[in-house]
Amino acid sequence: MSGHWLYSWIDEFEIKSGEQARHLLSLPGPAERLYEIAQSAPGWHEGDAPKGKSIVAGSTMDFSGRMNCSHADCLERQVDRLFSRVWHYFDSVVVEGPEVEYYLRSFAEPPRKNLVGMDFTLQQDVSFLLRLRELGVTNHLTFRRKPNAFCTNHIEQHAAEAGISHLIEADFRAEVAQKLKDESEISISPAQGRTWHYSLYHPLASEPFSGFYTLPKKKKGAKKPTKAQIAQLVVRRSAAALIYDVAASKWLSLPLAEEFSYLHARQQLAKTARESGIALQLPLPVMQGMPSRDILKMRADMRPHFDRFQHALTLAIREQIDRDPEREDPDIAKSVTEEFIRPAFAEIERSLSQAKKSFSAKVGASMVVGSTVASVGLLSSVPLVVGAGLAAVGVTLGGLHKHVDDRKEVTSSDIYFLWKATKGRLG
Repeated sequence: MSGHWLYSWIDEFEIKSGEQARHLLSLPGPAERLYEIAQSAPGWHEGDAPKGKSIVAGSTMDFSGRMNCSHADCLERQVDRLFSRVWHYFDSVVVEGPEVEYYLRSFAEPPRKNLVGMDFTLQQDVSFLLRLRELGVTNHLTFRRKPNAFCTNHIEQHAAEAGISHLIEADFRAEVAQKLKDESEISISPAQGRTWHYSLYHPLASEPFSGFYTLPKKKKGAKKPTKAQIAQLVVRRSAAALIYDVAASKWLSLPLAEEFSYLHARQQLAKTARESGIALQLPLPVMQGMPSRDILKMRADMRPHFDRFQHALTLAIREQIDRDPEREDPDIAKSVTEEFIRPAFAEIERSLSQAKKSFSAKVGASMVVGSTVASVGLLSSVPLVVGAGLAAVGVTLGGLHKHVDDRKEVTSSDIYFLWKATKGRLG
C-alpha cells in the first residue's frame, strides 16, 4: 500500500500516464473527485505507521518539491539519491510526496482559474508516482504530510525544543544568506507579472534550490530581485522547512535525514531512534550512481545476509552507546566503523586470500592456468565435475568440498552483505 492520497485518484480512474491525468482534470467529474480526495487527505498527525527501521527524509529529498524542482525527471533522480544514503540499514523512508496544500489552494481560488496552471503540475506528479510503482520502491516508502503553517509561537516552540532556535534569529540568517550568496551560483529569470524564477547552486548541495520570488505589491514596476534577496529567501525557506522536518521526525520518534548542513540542526532522540540516527552517519561505502531498483533487488536477493548485517550493526551501535552515552553521535559512528566494520572487512579479505592460495596450491600443479575450476572465482559456484572430468584436472572431491566450506565461512560473516554490496556484486 502506497499511502499517498493521490494514488486513490489514480487508481479510481485507472490512470496510466501523466498525460491522461492532465486530460481528466479538464472534465468536471474527475476534477471534482480530485478535490474531494485532496480534502480528505490525512493531516500530519495522521497516516500510515512507518515500516521496520525507518527514517524521515528531509525536504530536499522527500519528493515534495518544496525546496527544489518538482519535475518528474528531477524527482526520480532524488529517489536514487535517497536510497543510496539509506540502503545499508533502513527498511523504509518517511516521505511527503506531492503536496496536497498546493491542490487545495488551486481549487479554492474562485472560479478555479488556477486549474489551467495546475494541469502541468498534476501531470508531473502522476507521472512520478506511477514511476515509483514501476521501480518497485513504494513498499519501502511511508507517505506522510508534514506541517507547513505553524504560527510564530509554534515555530519558536519547535525550534527551541529541537535545539535550533538560532534558525529564527535575524543575525544568524543574515550571516548564512551572505555566505550562500558568496559561495553559490544564482540565476534569475522572469516568470510572469511580478514573479521571477530562481535557481541557487551551492557546491555542497546535491540539488539546486529553486522556486519563485514574487515582488512586493507596494513596489512599482517589475524590478529584478537581487542575488542577495534570493539568498535571503532560500535561507528563510530552508529554515522553515527544517523546523517542519524536525517537528515531523519528533512526532514519529524517528531520525531525520537532512541536507541543510549549513543550518546545523541537531536532534535529541530516544535511544532506539538515536541508534538509527547513528547508522545514518556511518562513513560506509555508498554505491554512488547505483539505481534504486538495483539496490532493492540486491537487498531482496540477499535478504538473510541483510537481516544479519542490520542486526549486528544495531548491536554494535548499542554497545558503543552503552559504553559512553554522553559521546557525540558522529564519534560513536566513527568508533563503530573502526572497531566493528573495518576489522570484519579485513577478516573477510584475509579468509578469501588464504582460501584462494590453498585452493590454487591444490589445483595449480594439475591444471593449466585459466582453465575449468580455477577460472570460476572463489565466490562463484564451482561445477562439480565428476568421474573422468574430475580426474582429468587432478582435483579431489575433498578439495572441492573445502572450497565450498571456505565459501560458507565467508558468507556467514555478519557484514557479508555490506562487503558484497561494496564490491558491486548482485546475487
